[in-house]
Order: sequence, then C-alpha cells, then structure tokens
Amino acid sequence: MAGITHADLESLPPPAPDVSSLLSAIEAQLAAGQLVDLAAVMRTAASALRRNEVSFANRPVLLLDLPIHSKIEHELVEALLSSATEVLATLPAEDEKSLAAMKALPGPVERIERPNTNSPLGRLRQYLFSQVRPPSGERDDQVRMFSAPGEGRECVEIARRILEEARSGIRFDQIAIFLRSPTTYSGLLDSALRRAGIPAFFSLGTSRPDPAGRAFLALLACADEKFSAKRFAEYLSLGQVPVLNKRGGPPEGRQRWTTAEDEILGLGLAAPVPANAELPEKVRKDDAVDSDESPQIGGTLRAPWNWEKLLVDAAVIGGKDRWERRLNGLDAEFRLKLKEVISKEPESSKAVAIERDLRDLSHLRNFALPLIKIFSEFPTEAHWGEWLSILQSLAPAVLRGPERVLSILAEMAPMAGIGPVSLFEVRNVLLERLSTLEVSPPEYRYGRVFVATTGQARGYAFEVVFLPGLAEQIFPRRPREDPILLDHLRSRLDSGLRNQAERVSEERLLLRLSVGAVRKRLYLSYPRLDVVQARPRVPSFYALDVDRAITGEVPRVETLQYRADEEGSARLAWPAPVDPNRAIDAIEHDLSVLGSLLNLPAEQSQGRARYLLELNENMTRSLRTRFGRWHRKAWSKLDGLCAPGKETIELFSERRLTRRPYSPSSLQRFAACPYQFYLAAIEGIEPRKEAVSIERMDPLTRGSILHRIQAEFLRELLNEGKLPVLPASLTPTLEQLKTVVQRIEEEYREMLVPAILRVWNDEIDGLRADLHLWIKRMAENPSDWIPRYFELSFGISDGVERDPGSFAEVATIAGGFQLRGIVDLIEQRASDGDLRVTDYKSGVSRTAGSFRVGGGETLQPILYSLAVESLTRKSVTEGRLYYSTSAGGFTERIVPLDAQARQSAEEVLNIIDAAVDRPFFPPAPREKACAWCDFQAVCGPYEEIRVKTKDQKALSDLTRLRGLP
Repeated sequence: MAGITHADLESLPPPAPDVSSLLSAIEAQLAAGQLVDLAAVMRTAASALRRNEVSFANRPVLLLDLPIHSKIEHELVEALLSSATEVLATLPAEDEKSLAAMKALPGPVERIERPNTNSPLGRLRQYLFSQVRPPSGERDDQVRMFSAPGEGRECVEIARRILEEARSGIRFDQIAIFLRSPTTYSGLLDSALRRAGIPAFFSLGTSRPDPAGRAFLALLACADEKFSAKRFAEYLSLGQVPVLNKRGGPPEGRQRWTTAEDEILGLGLAAPVPANAELPEKVRKDDAVDSDESPQIGGTLRAPWNWEKLLVDAAVIGGKDRWERRLNGLDAEFRLKLKEVISKEPESSKAVAIERDLRDLSHLRNFALPLIKIFSEFPTEAHWGEWLSILQSLAPAVLRGPERVLSILAEMAPMAGIGPVSLFEVRNVLLERLSTLEVSPPEYRYGRVFVATTGQARGYAFEVVFLPGLAEQIFPRRPREDPILLDHLRSRLDSGLRNQAERVSEERLLLRLSVGAVRKRLYLSYPRLDVVQARPRVPSFYALDVDRAITGEVPRVETLQYRADEEGSARLAWPAPVDPNRAIDAIEHDLSVLGSLLNLPAEQSQGRARYLLELNENMTRSLRTRFGRWHRKAWSKLDGLCAPGKETIELFSERRLTRRPYSPSSLQRFAACPYQFYLAAIEGIEPRKEAVSIERMDPLTRGSILHRIQAEFLRELLNEGKLPVLPASLTPTLEQLKTVVQRIEEEYREMLVPAILRVWNDEIDGLRADLHLWIKRMAENPSDWIPRYFELSFGISDGVERDPGSFAEVATIAGGFQLRGIVDLIEQRASDGDLRVTDYKSGVSRTAGSFRVGGGETLQPILYSLAVESLTRKSVTEGRLYYSTSAGGFTERIVPLDAQARQSAEEVLNIIDAAVDRPFFPPAPREKACAWCDFQAVCGPYEEIRVKTKDQKALSDLTRLRGLP
C-alpha cells in the first residue's frame, strides 16, 4: 500500500535484502497465478478515474471520515477528487495522518471547534489525552464505567444495560458496541445478546465452529497421522457422515461443483452464509434414514463405544491391512466377551450391550475400510493442483454438506503449481479456513444493535455506545514493531511508513473515535479477572485518562477499580443480578430469585419461588419426586418398582422363577439390591459405559481364555487317562499344560490381534504362572475327586466349546424353580460316584469362613449343585468355589449340599420369587453395594442413606435373606 517494490529494498542494510528477495518471489507468484493484491486494485481504480472511465465522474463527492493512511489510498482519493465538481470531506481532528494527506490536496481545510465542557461527555471529548490539564468537574451518568469477572460476564452485563436503555426509550439501532478485540469478544457478545433476545448487526459477521470443515480436517489428520483411530473417531463425533450406500460404505459418484467466492468484487456464484443459516433441505431429509437398524443416527455412524481406545492409536499405525486385522480382532474379542457373559449370566444386560457393539462394529468396518483404502493411496508429496483434485473428490464422499469445503478448495486453485508439498502442509494451510464458519451480517442494520470494531466508528453517531475491554493488554494493545522490517529501516526507506509513534497515536485515535460517536451515554467496561488463567486484571491507563478528562484529576487505580466493581455488581460465584427485574433471561431471573432466598430463615422463604413449579413441568416432577423419595416413609412408585398397578402385576406373573429360567449369577444381584436385580436381570438395561485406557487385558477376555485353557487341558488329561494329577506325573503334566497354553494363546492372539502386544504378553505370562501353580497345587493335594465334565451348560442354546454332555433344557429344581447356566467343572468321587460342582473364580476372594448362600450373594455353589443333581439324576454332595489364580490365593470354599443348605436355597428362591410376584423391587442396597453398581447413574450415590429413612417392615424378607449364612 506504500508503493514499495523489491528494488527499493535492495540498497538497504540487512535484513532488507532478504525482504527484497521475499517480495520479489511474491510478485512473481502473483504474476504466474494472474492475481493482483489490493494495492493493484486501487491503482487500477485511480487510473480509471484519471481516464474518466467511470460513470460517477464529474459529480459532487462527499468523503465522510475516510482514513487516508497510505500512499496508494492517497493516490486514489486524489484521482477521485480531481474528477469531482464539488468536494466536501470530513475528518476527525485527531487523525493527523489523514489530515496531512487532505491538506496536500487542493482546496481549503477548515478546523471546526465546538467545545462543550459543561457536561462529562463534552469534557471527555475535549480533554481526552490532552496535554493541557482539564478543569475540575463532576461525574454523572453520561459516562459510566463498570467491571465484571471475565469477558463473558462483561458481555452479559452489556446486554443487561442495553435492555435497560431500550426500556427507557432508546431504539436498538441507536445503540452501538465498539470492539477493540473482536476476536475475543465477538463470540461471547453474540451469545450474550442471543440470550437476552437482543437483535444485533455484527458488521464483520460472526464466526462459529464449522462441523463439516472440522470433520474434513479430522479425516486429513487421520490420513496424515498413519491412520489414527482417534482422529477417525473425532470425524465420526462431528455428525457429518453422508447417507451411505446399500453396502453401508461411503456414497459413490456423489460429485458437487462449487465456485470460489470473490473477496473484493463479490462476483462468486456461491452466496454467503446468511445469519440464520441452517442445513440444506436435502440434509434434513437424509436424517429420516435414522432407525434402530440403520448404520447411521443423528448424522453420524453407529460405532462401538470407545472402540478407538480398544484399537489404540499406536496399534492402528501401519496401513489398511492393520486396520482390517484390528477390526477383525475387535470383532473376535466382542464375541469372546459375549460368550463369557452368556456363560455366567445369560439374561445379563451386558450381553445386549455387546451384541449392539458387534452390530455397530460391522457398520464401522463397512464405512471405514473403504476410506482407509483411499487414504493409503494418497501420495507422499504432490503439487497443490493434485492435492486439490484428490480432496475435491473426497469431500462429497465423507460429508453430508460438502459445499463450503469445496468452495474453499476452489479458492486454492491459483496455488495449483506450487509444490511438491506433503499432506501435513496441506492441513496447515486449510486449518484456519475450515475450522470456523463465517456468517454474514443481515442485509439491513436498522432495528438492531450495531456491533463493529473501534476503527469502524468513523462517521457514525449513536445515542448510546458501549466500549468493552478497557484493560491492560486489551485496549490499548501494546505497540510492536514489524519484525520483518524494523522502524529504523522504514524511516530510511520512506518517511510515510508507520513507525512506533504513529502506532501509539493510532491506538489513541481508536478511543477518540468511539467517544466521538456518542450523543447521550457512554459505557466503558473491563474484565477484572482473567478466568482462563485465574489471575486478576487491572484497568488500562486509558481508563485513568478518561476519568482525568472528566474530573480533572488522575484517580488512584484502587479507587477506579472499586467504583467499577460497585457499578458492575457482577460476581463470579452467582451468575445472576441481585434484582430479578434486571435479569436478561429466564435462567438469570430464577437464579436471582433463588439467590435472595438461600440465606433467609425457613419461615420467611417457605412458599417463595413457587412459580417455578407452575412454569416448568419437568422441574415440578423432579422436585416432587425428590421430596417423595426422601420425606415419605412408605415405599411408593417414586422409589422404584414398589407400587405396581394391576397390569404390571399380571405382566410379572410370567417372569416368576417358576415360569422363566434365571442364572445363579443374576439371582445373586437381588440380595445386593432388589432394584439392581430388576434393572439388570428382568429389564436387561444396559449398564453405563466408562472410558478406560488399555493397561490391562479386559477381565472378561482374560477369564474366557483361562476357562478355555482349564477346560481343554482337563478334558485332554481325562481322555488320556491321566487324571488325577499325581506328584510323580507333575513334570510331564506341566509340559503338556505348556503346550496347551501355547496353542490356545496363539489361536487367541491371531483371532484378537491385540492392540498393545506388551500388555498381551504380560497378561499371558501372568495367566501361565497362575495355571502352573494351579496344577502344582492339584498334584500336592490329591483327592479321590476325578474331573468328568467341563463347561457343562444347561438351558443355553450356544453349545460352542461346551461339554458334549451339556443339556439343552433348563434345570427344574425342588419348588419348580427354573435355572440355566454353565458349570465350569463337575467332578466324580471314585469311591461312591457322587458328584461335586466347582465354579472357578479368577478374581479376589471376598468370602470368609463357612457359608451356605452367603446372605443371598453367593448362590452359584448350591444352585449349580441342585441343577446338576436335577439334570443328571445323580447325587451331588457339595458345591465349591475355587479361586484358581494368585489374586485369589488358590483358596476354595466348600458348601456341603445337606438339608440345611437345601432349605436355605429354597428360602432364597422363595423370597426372590415372592418379590417378582408382587412385584416389589425397592432401591435398597446393602452396605457399599452402590460403589460397585452399574446403575448408580439411575439412583444416585445416596441410596444407602435414603433407605434408612424408609419403612423397614417392607424389607423384612430382604433383611431375612441377607441374614442367611
């Protein structure tokens, strides 16, 4: 804009020659791309004016506060005025550079002085930054300063005062907000004005995150970062997946043509995004494909929860083949977990969740693998033209609404010859443009609050003006030299180039322009707290000079801060005003009302704020439910399933223990908490999932591998006649175990494709050590119990890897109760043929001493024994829990199947069956049960406390159950 060429820089000392080379390269690139910069556009306009080639030549011209700060701008204005019949130009007196440029043109320059020092606003205009000491004066409400804790609350306080001014009769379009730091304040101000229902005209438009652009950037990052699963998950989370083809893959042949927008002349065919931009009609129609069976929901792909953590970023590095193997391994892992869950608790809600994950994983594989194949074909480096061609083909295949992304890519067409560049460099260039969506302002500004930069205050006048950000490092900004060409070189090159003194002067001019645009009232504000960095802020010296111009005295900083704090009256701890009438929206109003009641005595606050119950039915239901749960002694429908109707009772008659089978594992939940039993075993509600890091093998996977090895190894020994294991045969038995472990480990490793091999190897080594100790203890403690059946199932259709002697039918024991499940081990005593049932445990032993049903929470030994006795028609003398790992200490707990044990089992089943028959399932957890419950999000963490306030007579059966040995 100063008309400097690369030749002008060559004779200056370093680093000017380097800048000259850079400028020469830029000029060459512009010429090669047939592009021009703004300076060339203005030169062309000036030339056209001199040649009298414009339609408005030879007419009167009005220049209203036009800044003339560069050589090119001066040439254009000179050409414009030379062809005018009459000229009237106005300038603010403090804009010395524009004034000097105007004086260089023909015609008189008149300075109009209209001092008005009778009012604070007049004194401020007259003496702001004045070298003359201002006269003494008084403050009034023409100039008001306030502070707020953070820029966000500052914008809310501005919205509050705009509403107050509007109530006094000031039109919205007679109110302006001038921003020195629009990047910081625009978004916050837009949000605050929307909350308050204030229409606004942002002269520069507003910006908001662009989900389509960010999704596209996430995919490019996935390709660049060696197919990162985390980046692919980020893309899916933004909900921009297009409508898939019939195979569930990316759409094919979906090409879109979009033109680039012209920044200067606005000749682009693509219209700017309006302020009320919404998704195109086609996208809204696409949403109709969402259904339970559809691979999409809400514009995103159904994918297994936390699958990217299961894959692990490092694990998917390596290309398309690695993705395929890991997704196949994840599928196998889910199926392994499903088998383990079904074996222990067939009706478990976890099984439903895993089945859903399997279905979603299929959707993920169908969509992701074709894209990974495309990414694998990306070049390492290419010219921009080739990259643009690749990306323009990719965008319609991965985005529901690719139009804006394609428009931005079209803008890059002049860069086609640049390169070769890597994908990383392409991402960096596109990052800023694709991350945010620029929303154009409305066509007309009237009827709306005017929001602009401080530099745009030229030529405007408003009744009320707000000027936020009068804090250090916000307004004024610290003047800095241009690091490319320092001031001492600028002064040698051209005295008209900006220097440090002019930067300071221009910063002061911005405040003067804002003050000069006020007719009635000026609001100044600043954030007294940097919320992000949690440190205090102080008002800038501009704020001190404002007070000096009004009163004639420079105030103490502490005094100014105190007055601004009192004027703002905004607190970080309670985001609402003291007076409810000053609230900007319903949320603030309610908080304000409640804030005034919190510290009042009960007799004064009782019955207040009742309007909240009448306005919001959800709050009404929530508060009344909470009151009923905590203050009613009787159990009711507010507590759980405690007061069923006739239809519910009839429905539950089909769910009794004599009408449908339950597994012992699910029945154990009842003693821990009846409501947990209802949610998990009867309704099958999926437990809440939590994000976890992969530091250990999944317990279900580890348990499944352990049980598989134990079953196959013992079955092999049985078939070879090597049972029982004796000390003399221990060494060859351990070698045989080593072979079985190696074979099964290799099978699972190939099937599961472990994400982190180190974690897998560590877990297998630990499992191998546990198995060696298990066999050694078996040999050291010989008995006449000979293993006969391994993984024997009953009432479960899945017969994979089950014992050949498994039963398809359910087990019906005394009382008509139906059971189903899988028994880990059944042994037969050599002396009399009686059976013993063993349930292996791979975790920590939480049982102590002798027991029969363990308060209703250890039912597997006795119920499995009764089920096996019923199915085999053979006598079962005892059940056993065997903790077959070092974590459990290789301990065993024996439950003799005597008359007392049978009576206790029948009593437990009768109590649970009676609860199902009523039905009555209160959230009544035993001590510390909530800490391990999957459904704490449903009830909350205080059920152990709340249950003590309820009628304990209704829990007499549950209390009796928990007291059983």
